[in-house]
Amino acid sequence: MFNKATIQKLLTQGKAQGIFSKAVAGFVLPDGSRHVVALDTAEDTLFDIASLTKVCPTSTLALCSILRGELDVDAKVIDFIPELHTNYRDDIRIFHLLTHSLDYRVPMKTLRTLPPEKILEALFTYQFQIPPGKAFNYGNPPSVLLGIVLNRLTGKSLQQLGRETFFEPLQMERSGWDPLDRFPKEQIMPTEECEFRGRTIQGEIHDESAWVLRKLFPVGSAGMFSTVPDLLRFVQMVLNDGVFEGKTVAPAGLLDLVSHNAFAPEVGAETAQGWELNAERFMGSRRSPRTFGKTGFTGASIVADPEKGAAVVLLSNFTWPHREPSADRINQFRSALSDLFFGQV
Repeated sequence: MFNKATIQKLLTQGKAQGIFSKAVAGFVLPDGSRHVVALDTAEDTLFDIASLTKVCPTSTLALCSILRGELDVDAKVIDFIPELHTNYRDDIRIFHLLTHSLDYRVPMKTLRTLPPEKILEALFTYQFQIPPGKAFNYGNPPSVLLGIVLNRLTGKSLQQLGRETFFEPLQMERSGWDPLDRFPKEQIMPTEECEFRGRTIQGEIHDESAWVLRKLFPVGSAGMFSTVPDLLRFVQMVLNDGVFEGKTVAPAGLLDLVSHNAFAPEVGAETAQGWELNAERFMGSRRSPRTFGKTGFTGASIVADPEKGAAVVLLSNFTWPHREPSADRINQFRSALSDLFFGQV
């Protein structure tokens, strides 16, 4: 049986261990109810959700376009981005962007001092060591490219697409880019005392390359802000295969795409289209093989199990006041939170 007190105790332990000082955890239960547990901040605090942007909204928008027949998963990326002049340019498909099976080996942090146009040029002219689809290599570049594809497919920015497709239908009223345009600064969680920018980062994109690229457009890899209640609505819609509170928001078939391995066995990796799949490092030991989710550098995560019809969302200030050398401690906490929750439902 779901027990908020045990969740609160675990959050308090996370604070005592110095993993974060403020956090909000949210839960979708099999009966469809949603619950939120907050630690030293308001339940609807706005957080920079970092790489959760890759799934909410970017990849899920792409999957909806594929299911509606507007985009082909096997379409060539150069049909949308003709200025892509990497090697293997004729072989790169939408599938490779969704599954992070492009072998970009350039950390985008190394590009953060470049103007936005030069960052794109570096991605467009990169020379791969192995062909597309031969290995899983998670990173920001495929999601940046996928966001550009969606923009050129629709003529709309990710901000507009996300709002029209998900945020407005799901009443995600506190989700989107550029939160300082709509909300007081004190409602937004600071992410870091940033040496690179020489100031406290609060209400502006934490990810440096996404922050630079925002001068051109909202990027698909990072930069969205949201709250736990909003993200619970989003993940519940995905768990319900596109339906939320009786209203169809996304095409049927979405849940199947995000909860089954998209790779052939010879790739030697497991991931769904657009989402991570069955990843013990942050999903814990009580997950089913169809459990899908995502993490964000700032201390964010989503873990959803279709077999249980349940999900957990965590937003925290893990990178405050300074980032840690690795994600090991926050992943251990994410796993513990998932195990505690899924052991109760």
